[in-house]
Amino acid sequence: MEQPSDEVLIGKSRAGDMAAFKMLVMRHEGKVAGVIRSMLGATPEVEDVGQEVFIRFYDALSKFRGDSQVSTYLVRIAIYFCCMRNCNDGYCKVII
Repeated sequence: MEQPSDEVLIGKSRAGDMAAFKMLVMRHEGKVAGVIRSMLGATPEVEDVGQEVFIRFYDALSKFRGDSQVSTYLVRIAIYFCCMRNCNDGYCKVII
């Protein structure tokens, strides 16, 4: 059986279909976790930051224009949260 595209899943998620959003999460969680792990190391925070990424993504679904791939959008959110975790007194340890 053919899997629905990210675009189809986004449309369904916007309409409140949580199963569609769960499919998006499952499809992209490995890549997001890999980015977070590469920036923060193998810490327990990886899962927390990953959850924050997908919560932010869900909250921003209505603003997602589709100009980029979903994975690109999620990676940018992940990088942002990793930088915020690494910031101390306004100094960011990770340079992008």
